[in-house]
Amino acid sequence: MRFSIQHSRAVAGNDITVGVEADGPEVIARVTTNLDGFEIGDDEVGPPCVSYERQFLHAGEASPLMEHELVVTVADTQGNTKSADRRWQDAT
Repeated sequence: MRFSIQHSRAVAGNDITVGVEADGPEVIARVTTNLDGFEIGDDEVGPPCVSYERQFLHAGEASPLMEHELVVTVADTQGNTKSADRRWQDAT
């Protein structure tokens, strides 16, 4: 799986775009997205696909120097998972 995670601070919270591309015979059946320990997305993909993208606008909180962790977990049809983790700190 190849993950793409983009984020920017919004007026309120963060604007986040998550993308996943399957490699070879892999497929995407479910994508779970957690920001700072809270689930912001749980998408069951049916039928399973090879490409996924979702945008989250104004997600979570944001303030100067606030630290964030975004975890994206992808499951295939057999329940095998792969994850990506992105950490950042809001600018002052």
